[in-house]
Amino acid sequence: MRRVGLLAACDDPQLFGLPLWPKQRELLAAVEAGPRLHVWALGRRSSKTTSAAIVGLWDCLLRPELDSLVLTGTRRYAVAVATNLRQARLFVRAALSIVERSPLLAELVESASEDEILFANGTALAAFPCSSRGGRGWAISTLLLDEAAHFQSETEGPQVADRVFEALVPSTAQFGDAARIIVASTPYGEGNLFADLYKRTTSGELPDAVAQHATTAEANPTIDEGFLEQERSRDPEGFRSEYEAEFLAGGSAFLDPERIHDAIAPREELPPGVDEHWEWVAGLDPAFSSDPFGLAIVGRDRFRDPQRLVLALARRWSPARQKPRSLEEGRAIEDALLDEVAHVCLGYGARVVTDQYRAAGVVDYLRRKGLSVRAEPMTAASKTAAFTELRARLNLGSLELYEEPQLLAELRRLRTRYAAGRASVENPRVGGSHGDMAQALALAVSALRFGSSSSPSFVRDVVAEDPLARRRARAEAALDGTRPLPYGSSL
Repeated sequence: MRRVGLLAACDDPQLFGLPLWPKQRELLAAVEAGPRLHVWALGRRSSKTTSAAIVGLWDCLLRPELDSLVLTGTRRYAVAVATNLRQARLFVRAALSIVERSPLLAELVESASEDEILFANGTALAAFPCSSRGGRGWAISTLLLDEAAHFQSETEGPQVADRVFEALVPSTAQFGDAARIIVASTPYGEGNLFADLYKRTTSGELPDAVAQHATTAEANPTIDEGFLEQERSRDPEGFRSEYEAEFLAGGSAFLDPERIHDAIAPREELPPGVDEHWEWVAGLDPAFSSDPFGLAIVGRDRFRDPQRLVLALARRWSPARQKPRSLEEGRAIEDALLDEVAHVCLGYGARVVTDQYRAAGVVDYLRRKGLSVRAEPMTAASKTAAFTELRARLNLGSLELYEEPQLLAELRRLRTRYAAGRASVENPRVGGSHGDMAQALALAVSALRFGSSSSPSFVRDVVAEDPLARRRARAEAALDGTRPLPYGSSL
């Protein structure tokens, strides 16, 4: 193939044949003109991955002048690195869907898999997860870091982005100014590589770089304005970051937004008593004055699919607008709220695990209503452990959520804080919410840990304190013949 310009290829129905949105055309025009480094700060659903896939195809198929810069028999690569391999594969998938529709370019596809496309001209387009180990030693003429603001690892935190950048950018060196490096993301805080590159580029500190910014509405004119207004009303701070692409101060994301999105199932709330085989746990984040009271009920089918957790219900009760006029009135308000909570939990036959706030009174009241209850002291360590279990479930795809806007907003707002070599979770306060439903969900999920019908510590504590729980534990163990009686025959 002869050399063809990037925009010309998009406009030519025999090549890419893609109608470009105005901002997309502006981004690609800058890439075609140079220089090497391009930093894209774009709102969600701005077609960042698709735009980068177009650049990758242009590099592989329509820039033959780059072939002379690699040794004979050596493949030249366009590489995408994303937060995880699944995300990076979207780059390959988008590129394949474009090239397969091209009358002139489709025949150049030699082979294709989820991770790469090999072309007959000796080039390839490949996907890597967020790791500094992949791509070393490869001849990379186009490099994409997709959603770079969200690059994290369990051990290095957001610093893994710096490692990836330092490891892979040298792979483009042999192509000099002809190489293209695109660092694209929706902003997420200020303390990360992406924010630093954007700031240094806009200030002129990096003269061989171009930074571009666009809100979701500017980049993607097909997004409904009514939807954007709803999102703005639901979560103003999140809207500024996610849809207006603002660099807001704060820590990095504790949960991957894409994993949260993938966990949402299109269904209604599960009604109480769905199935006698189901085991339910209710997590409570109680409050009676300044904060909302959070509840989340999570369950699993112990016989048909014990590894899959399902969120049945997430609710919050806002505190009274006026302070009670007397101690008796305050107690009556609290009792009425706990009565409603008890009614919901009893409807599912749920065991209850509650935060330590007012634990003695909450535990005693709910037990008098016939519930098995355990208080969980939420120290910084135990809180991080509970949310880490929630994150593990989301990452493995073994937790199903439903479209509860307030809960999803709280999950997306969770931050990771790094200090003294340790990471912890931070649940920020926004408006009248302090992540109450998110904490209730984490408590419930943590009480349904992998590999057993109940969390061992949960069973030990409840059985020790509650005679009714002793009988229930014995019955459940006898019912489930696949495992021995837990913690000895004393049950």
